Amino acid sequence: MNHPKSSILCVIVLLATFVSVAFAEKGPLAGQVLDVTGKQVQKLEVSQSLGGFRNTLIFYTFPDQKAVLKVVIDNKSTKFPLAATLYTFADDVTEQGLKKWLNNQHSDGLFVDVPNPTATHKIPAGSCKTLSHKLIDQAKSPFGTFDNYSVVFKVSRVAKTGKFRVKDFSDKATVHLKTD
Repeated sequence: MNHPKSSILCVIVLLATFVSVAFAEKGPLAGQVLDVTGKQVQKLEVSQSLGGFRNTLIFYTFPDQKAVLKVVIDNKSTKFPLAATLYTFADDVTEQGLKKWLNNQHSDGLFVDVPNPTATHKIPAGSCKTLSHKLIDQAKSPFGTFDNYSVVFKVSRVAKTGKFRVKDFSDKATVHLKTD
């Protein structure tokens, strides 16, 4: 014979289990904050190509979240404008797949078997700011003379982008500005 109290208790236990499992998987910001200072984050800075110095690209790869934040610092003037884009990938993309995709973004496109992002989110210009720049030295190359700058930048106040939120951060990079 069923007892109403035991049936109610069973329903409460099942409901509590369901809610706790659902909340653990989808709780507020659970696994959703992208922090470039995190231990798992891999940073790649590229400012040269086969054609010499180029705009500076900084890639922050978040292998666990299957995401890459790309920051581009223009090298045409000492204003050093920057832009940022967040790329997200399918959950089954491997770390090796992300590395191949990264290589194709700045190199000669060696790899044909690269994953495609599932989403591309441009970070608003108001969230990307150059804070300062300092002349380091000068370099001569077959493509001309370049002033080498250390550029400090900040990405902040980024609204939730797709399923992620980029945590505010500052960083620096080397940018090569052609002088002749």
